[in-house]
Amino acid sequence: MLAGFIVEAEVRSVVLMSDPYRIDTYDQPARTPRPRPRRSGLRALLWVLTVAGASVNLVANFAARGELTLPGLAGGVVGAAGIAGLIVLYVAGRRS
Repeated sequence: MLAGFIVEAEVRSVVLMSDPYRIDTYDQPARTPRPRPRRSGLRALLWVLTVAGASVNLVANFAARGELTLPGLAGGVVGAAGIAGLIVLYVAGRRS
């Protein structure tokens, strides 16, 4: 009787021995993918503002032959604000 218990205990210990190279998926909870934040509309708007600001700046600089003009300055500010907004969205997306 005692010999059967010892053999069963040895077999159980061999079966339950941890293997560092074994991946047991039943021990870990199922990972669900994180929901993607819905910022695509804002991101698209910021890209449009960046491109529009750069275009206005470019056209104003060509038209004024490199002189500082109010439309060129406004286009540069809008383009820089669009780039700053895109950077903020990128950093906020990496932290979440």
